[in-house]
Amino acid sequence: MLIYKTIFNMYSRVAYLLSTMHVSHHQRTNHKRCELLLITVAYNDECLIEKQIELVRSKVIDPEYRHIVIDNSLMRKKRKFIKSVCMQHDIEYVAIPFFITFLFHYQIAISHGAALNWMYYHYLQYKKPFRFALLDHDLFPVRDVDMAQLLGQRDFYGVSRVFGEEWYLWPGFCVFNYDVFIRKPDFLPIHTARNFLDTGGGNYRRFYCKYDIQDVEFPSVQTLRIKNSKELTHRCDIYHSDYVQIIDDKWLHLINGSNYARIKGKDDFIKGVLADIGSFYSEISSKR
Repeated sequence: MLIYKTIFNMYSRVAYLLSTMHVSHHQRTNHKRCELLLITVAYNDECLIEKQIELVRSKVIDPEYRHIVIDNSLMRKKRKFIKSVCMQHDIEYVAIPFFITFLFHYQIAISHGAALNWMYYHYLQYKKPFRFALLDHDLFPVRDVDMAQLLGQRDFYGVSRVFGEEWYLWPGFCVFNYDVFIRKPDFLPIHTARNFLDTGGGNYRRFYCKYDIQDVEFPSVQTLRIKNSKELTHRCDIYHSDYVQIIDDKWLHLINGSNYARIKGKDDFIKGVLADIGSFYSEISSKR
């Protein structure tokens, strides 16, 4: 087990070095700082992105914000589809270098973390928005939400992942005050002596450990089982197939929306939900 942890952390370190390599000076341009930047990391599914863009526009009521899609898709045709969706809706599209996606795609946590690192070091640190939020591509606002009000005077706000004394925010739903955020973040997963900290966990030692978790306010999260797939026996497969989450009574997280885990029946379920997400949310809400 110790050997596995060591190899994993070495691999994660390689991902960090590759995803944070030197940025050319042409990207360092002067511009007006954005009040709020919403950042979605896409992965192999244009339908999720289109529905999220639609709902963000109708439900996020901040007076000034920008939405950007960072594409970490492994399939080149999916990158073309996602870029086309972004262009149709006038959403900024930025593609992660394909070699980074390709090198780390078989370990989804490392791939996602490397994409977030690349986004920060090659994009976000030059944009310097006053606030920024990270949204999973299968996360949808289902009620009006004011992101600036959500953050308030906090340094950050988001869904927690807590393992004893070690904790971090899930980078699928979190919002930060940019000016207090760490200047050298690491969104990659790591194995510590005690725990495995998934995507975003690398920021525990760099950022979150400076805060007393007892003083931090987190969103409410309800994890709901919406079906019972009898053929599934592995805990991870069941979670990725049979559960959804409601966050702060305003966000719906479909979990494994792109079906990277290749769960039978998941694709059809996602299509059904996206066709009428309002009715689905009302149905599961009434059963809580």
